[in-house]
Amino acid sequence: MRPLPAAVASRLAAVLADPAGVPLPVFNSLLSALAASHAHLPLHLFRRRLLPRRRPDAFTLSALTSSLPSGTAAAAASDALHAFALRLGLLHADPILANSLLRLYLRPPARPGLARRLFDEMPARTASSYNTLITRLHSRSSGAADEGVWGLVRQMAEDRCAPDRFTVSAVLPACTSARSGRELHCYAVRAGMCGADDFHVSSSLVSMYCRVDRPDLAWAVLDGMEQRNVVSWTAMVGGYTENGMFQGAVDAFRAMWLIDGILPNTVALISVLSAVEALSAIPGGKQVHGFAVRMAMYGEVSLSNALIDTYAKCGALHYARRVFDDTSWCKDVISWGAMILGYGIHGMGVEAVALFDQMLASGVKPDSIVGLGVLSACCRAGLVLEGLNIYNSIVKDHGVQPTEEMCACIVDLLGRSGHVDHALDFIKSTNLEPGPSVWGALLDASITHTNKEIQDLASKSLLRLGEGKPSDLVAVSNVNASSERWNLVERVRNTINQGPLKKKTGRSWVNPT
Repeated sequence: MRPLPAAVASRLAAVLADPAGVPLPVFNSLLSALAASHAHLPLHLFRRRLLPRRRPDAFTLSALTSSLPSGTAAAAASDALHAFALRLGLLHADPILANSLLRLYLRPPARPGLARRLFDEMPARTASSYNTLITRLHSRSSGAADEGVWGLVRQMAEDRCAPDRFTVSAVLPACTSARSGRELHCYAVRAGMCGADDFHVSSSLVSMYCRVDRPDLAWAVLDGMEQRNVVSWTAMVGGYTENGMFQGAVDAFRAMWLIDGILPNTVALISVLSAVEALSAIPGGKQVHGFAVRMAMYGEVSLSNALIDTYAKCGALHYARRVFDDTSWCKDVISWGAMILGYGIHGMGVEAVALFDQMLASGVKPDSIVGLGVLSACCRAGLVLEGLNIYNSIVKDHGVQPTEEMCACIVDLLGRSGHVDHALDFIKSTNLEPGPSVWGALLDASITHTNKEIQDLASKSLLRLGEGKPSDLVAVSNVNASSERWNLVERVRNTINQGPLKKKTGRSWVNPT
């Protein structure tokens, strides 16, 4: 527990010596000062020193709500404070107290039903009241939550409550189209929220436009900002990367430093590394690596993991292993998984299995991502027995729930080695409902090893699901065409042509180190 500042300690001593002689505003300020670092003291002082002698006001109860810690005990205390405020007639008279209780109900363990009931019963709701609920809905990240956000915005307009900067920033992530985003953008401009000293709304606009596939509008917002900071530039770099404009992401990263002289942070470095990885630009990865070392940013776990992933996917496994073996930072399960996956995509299955065994020996518990990485490495290298043993180990010994992708790897592993019947037996034995990737792997194996019966089973299963990779559906079409089942061929072709599945044109390039 931190020691109290001298001024707070003197006020506390006065309260303990003569509670009745201390003015209520002084008592309230003491509760607020103690709330941040000494959570148990405000409630104790309220019960023992204030409540027996005088009537508290709304500010007193607001200070108490901010001092309550999270947990079940806080839930009981919040109910008592709510009831006490109702009995004193303070709740409906003071919106600040109502907002404090609203935030308290949404803290863990959250009780959104009680929070919404309190919100609906408030006679005078403020922008802060709406912002509290909107932020809660935004954190849930679902379609229903987004609709709930817009419902609150409409209700806010009916209450003639003007949205503020926090409202706009909280609603922008719920925009699913450029049209709704531009409406909010226009409102923010008219309300003067995009000024020279307001970075948050403008940065949120940049992120929103990138998310709705309009990086051109995001760049227009960024270019129009009188002052830019690292958050706005990082949003632009990440937006270009998410939209597949990888060179644009690299150019924006360079402009952040060269034009505005803004030092990139760790998030910006990780964002640009994703673009560098997509471009297979090893020199760019080295530059980011060197920059991180010079700026004393190297050693942060997420950045080191991104460097391993970038080097491995660009083909520079020796650089990836050098970063991985560096003992100046603490590796997590993602670090091991990135290095194992790097070995796997380059066909180095033996090295991937050896590193997986080293990970288990070091006491790191594998997850489904690491399991998928080592299984895919075994699949590419043809390590059938090793792959089956690893699958059984991570499922039975380490309690990892098998995923569809992991099952597809085992099917592919058995199928490539010619054990197509065993692959089908594995599908039947698993408790997981086989999806398109599983049936697609079985179809490829049955075509390779000319197993007509399993070909028909896999193709029918893919048709029944009506989804999967375009290449799988093309293979289904070819299987049916070889059997002259033209009605099924036409059905599959219509699914490919009319649906969202489009086969991407293959491309490749070589970028020397």
